[in-house]
Amino acid sequence: MSTKMKSAEVVFDNWARDYHADGMEKEHWETVAQAYQLIPESTENYLEVGVGNGYGLYHMATHQFSKGQCWGLDVSSEMVNITKQRIQDLENAKAEQGDFLLWTPPKGLKFSLIFSMEVFYYFHDIQKGIEKAASLLDKNGTLMVAVNFFKESPLSHSWPEDVNTPMQLWSADDYKEGFLKAGFQKVKQHRFYKASRVLDEDGGTLVSVGVMS
Repeated sequence: MSTKMKSAEVVFDNWARDYHADGMEKEHWETVAQAYQLIPESTENYLEVGVGNGYGLYHMATHQFSKGQCWGLDVSSEMVNITKQRIQDLENAKAEQGDFLLWTPPKGLKFSLIFSMEVFYYFHDIQKGIEKAASLLDKNGTLMVAVNFFKESPLSHSWPEDVNTPMQLWSADDYKEGFLKAGFQKVKQHRFYKASRVLDEDGGTLVSVGVMS
């Protein structure tokens, strides 16, 4: 591993310039679609942390939150540019570049749902990410954090070396405890798998869901 690891911003800017942007969508859609089935229709506000090429933001703005408002945030300006092109014809969706841990939404804006796929383990402090999300939610708002890099998925453990980027390895219990510590109630967890899964070492996608009281 290089002694100087790349930031997530650099990694995703690079991925936006090559095949990875579309590849991420193809790679994640099968399990993300299963997570989306947990989300009811809403007329309120939605935030996606880490929009990638915008496939998820577009889906929410045209499906569950078609009568609501959708915001997308990504640390990569290149990914945000791709997303903006994808949602350019939608009046209820917008995307911007920013570090979620430092981001401040428009004054008074709260969200009924915050969703994230493959982002929270890039934070230097996952707990701070969970607590930041909690601070942006309405009463009874929901946080859904989906990750493929976690302790019960050994196949993923080489990723920090493979990508040469810092990642925080938490277990399913760590995520559950982190949600509870941040004040979430009714914390539930799900595991979603691709039909093509053949190895037990592939722990699938862990989705942690918590509701603010």
